[in-house]
Amino acid sequence: MKKFLLTGLFLALICSSVCANELTEDYFDIATNYCVEGNYTEAVKYLDKILLIEPDNKTVSDLKNGLQQILQGKNTSFILPKSSAVKLSVNAKKSGDKQGELTALVSGNDYWAYYFLGEYYRQNRDYNQAVSYFVKSVNLKPGFTQCYLQIAVCYFEAGNFQQTVTYLNQYLKINQQDDFAYALRARAQANLGNCDDALSDILTAIALENSIDYRFLEGKILYKMKRYQQAKEKLEKLAGEIQTAEIYKYIGLCEAELGNDANALMNLDKSILLFEDDKTAVTKYNEIKSRIEK
Repeated sequence: MKKFLLTGLFLALICSSVCANELTEDYFDIATNYCVEGNYTEAVKYLDKILLIEPDNKTVSDLKNGLQQILQGKNTSFILPKSSAVKLSVNAKKSGDKQGELTALVSGNDYWAYYFLGEYYRQNRDYNQAVSYFVKSVNLKPGFTQCYLQIAVCYFEAGNFQQTVTYLNQYLKINQQDDFAYALRARAQANLGNCDDALSDILTAIALENSIDYRFLEGKILYKMKRYQQAKEKLEKLAGEIQTAEIYKYIGLCEAELGNDANALMNLDKSILLFEDDKTAVTKYNEIKSRIEK
């Protein structure tokens, strides 16, 4: 599942922005150190200390669940690295030394160093470099299929949706329960105009993880498929929870296609109030208003 991805856990652990006060930040640092050492039992104990103080801290709760999966033997690929280059990079990152972080990783020649070099370049939007290092990482350790997912993310962010699908196909052959990967492939397929495949993938993602984001994406895919009534019904159920410019825009566009001009204007108006620079919403609003005022 998405929340248990190796990268999400490790990168969250080496950042300090997930806790609200100094005491919980101290506990988080201790948990991080235990994770780097591979002592997940002790790490969980300190995450529990944070949750006693911040019971609604979802990030920490997800991290704890991920570590517990390791301890139960359910996710053995979810192991933090013992690479000396990565450890040096982590220390540089904690101290805010961005160049030191990169230098440490470049000094390594193991698959973990290559993996985090890939992640470093992806975060800096140098996708060609990122992909090359993820490829080096998986070449050194062919079973490290996480790299295929990261390569797919790179291609998606770069707008190369066909390559996104290619690498997700490879990843999902082995990781068939990853909701994030199915949702990402749904987005890529939708961008390629393969709406039937996109809908199939997002429904699979929802079956694995019934998240609001995935259900919103389902509504947008249904709109793209011109199934306007079904899309509207799906989106209206989410509007009470999301209330963003985008969801009101899509509800308004569905209402417009269904001929419900008053409802279309109302929802498009809400969308424009929240984000006035959305040209699609503004154009459709003006088009409907001009037509009904004639």
